[in-house]
Amino acid sequence: METDLKDKVRDYIQDHGMISEGDIVCVAVSGGADSMCLLFLLHELSSEMGFELSAVHVEHGIRGAASLEDMAYVDEQCKKIGVKLETVRVDAPRAAEKDGTSLEEAARDLRYKAFEEMEADRIALAHHMNDRAETVLFNLIRGTGMKGLRGMEPQRGRYIRPLLCATRQEAEEYCRNKDIRFRHDSTNDDLLISRNRIRHKVLSELSEINEGAVQHINEAAEEASATEEYLAGKTGEAYGICVKRSEKEPSDIEIDIKELRKTPELLASRVIRRALAEASGREKDISRKHVRAVLELMSNQSGRQADLLYGIRARRSFGKIIIACPGRYELPDREPVLKTALMNREEVSDEDLITVDNYTKYADYATIGNASALSIRHRRQGDFISIKDGNKKLKDLLIEEKIPKEKRDGMYFLALGQEIVWIFDTGRIGERFKVKQDTEKVLRMEIENG
Repeated sequence: METDLKDKVRDYIQDHGMISEGDIVCVAVSGGADSMCLLFLLHELSSEMGFELSAVHVEHGIRGAASLEDMAYVDEQCKKIGVKLETVRVDAPRAAEKDGTSLEEAARDLRYKAFEEMEADRIALAHHMNDRAETVLFNLIRGTGMKGLRGMEPQRGRYIRPLLCATRQEAEEYCRNKDIRFRHDSTNDDLLISRNRIRHKVLSELSEINEGAVQHINEAAEEASATEEYLAGKTGEAYGICVKRSEKEPSDIEIDIKELRKTPELLASRVIRRALAEASGREKDISRKHVRAVLELMSNQSGRQADLLYGIRARRSFGKIIIACPGRYELPDREPVLKTALMNREEVSDEDLITVDNYTKYADYATIGNASALSIRHRRQGDFISIKDGNKKLKDLLIEEKIPKEKRDGMYFLALGQEIVWIFDTGRIGERFKVKQDTEKVLRMEIENG
């Protein structure tokens, strides 16, 4: 089996162009079966494929003595086969508490931050077919489009996943046949973590129904990936035909209605989404309802318009739809009014979280505690907002966002004490308040102008 797996992984690496001769490849090794399998496989392949191998182990400070034993074991095994190892120790519990994130999310962020520091051409991760199947199912049940159905990709930038051609069972069998011991992470048994429930309950049940379930889900993910790539190319072609910048007002985008009507509805929707993203400078928050509003203008009379997001306005003008982007979304002079609703996490899909506009946001209720403590006000001395790496002064953030000085004092913010929860003008919400995988209660927040 080990020879079969070695050949399969070598072919997979070559088919996807993951590694070139002379590359420095750093493999992330936790000590579990998957990463130990990948470590030894890449060590075998390094000489025949002509690349240099190193390793990195991140100790998260979560499981006490067991975590330290994992670190010592990985160090011992790397020395045994002559692979240079870099060990990085982090404090995930402290980071989770500081940033208001789940322990799982904090550990992942710190892990990838450590990977980014590695001096290597490629970072090899030990995700396999079971991991990809779990990701597809996770994305599917939380609400996703074609992109989410792709699951994990074989290569993303310098990150590669050579084991995506193999199952968890194949990786474990390789270790047994090679007499490679591996460590067990007890956090993988915690059924309070959604992915673990999918792994131990959902995917195992699906495999009982059809033993090829993992393989079939991976095949579907590959097709979704190829489909998304194909659609992206077709969208680009259609965009070039249907869309252009206005000659009168270069900041405006013009969509030719006649050409858009010739375009299949699926591509037409993607063309509009791309036009809105170009107008706003971002794709986040652009939802199906915004795309639908623009499509409906095709059948309306000239002069009709739709207010969208980020201050974008779409209007029909004879044979064109004009998408005008006057700048950032701005509130009228009247003081905004906040309406809130407490919801269970299962009532809010990932699609809801991604596609809401600047008028509506969702927050993890546990980070707020009591909605009555929220206030709408102008900025004050000492205000700050949470970001991925900690906190940032509100003043510094507004400067980075290039908001003119004369506008800053007139802006409204949703605040919790001196911490800013939501910047209405830009649609930004503090990192600490974002809905996460382990969120139980969600606060839906909507602003209206009275």
